[in-house]
Amino acid sequence: MAAPLPVLIVDDARSVRTALVRLLRRAGITCIEAESVAAAAQVDATAIACALLDLDLEDGTGVDIAKALRARRPDLPIAFFSAASGSEVVFRALRVGAVFEKPDGFREALAWVVASARGNVGER
Repeated sequence: MAAPLPVLIVDDARSVRTALVRLLRRAGITCIEAESVAAAAQVDATAIACALLDLDLEDGTGVDIAKALRARRPDLPIAFFSAASGSEVVFRALRVGAVFEKPDGFREALAWVVASARGNVGER
């Protein structure tokens, strides 16, 4: 049986990233962390199960990351986690995947990542 693929967590807030990763690791899910569009660009989309992306990053948006990931792997499950509501970037993100609101959607975002990661175990 192939090892489960890690999930990509991108958030420029270290506290949010750390909390997400800690809870996901407790659920047995390996994580790759990134804090920016530039750092996320180094991740191979074919080597991850799914991605949870912050929408507002200092060097771009989660939608920018999603486009790059989907260019390499069109079927990659992607969701977004953001405090921005009602903005143009949120509407663009909704065309790509689910958008979970910070902080109220924290549990839902975690549940989405766990379900997506487990549904993609071993797939490439």
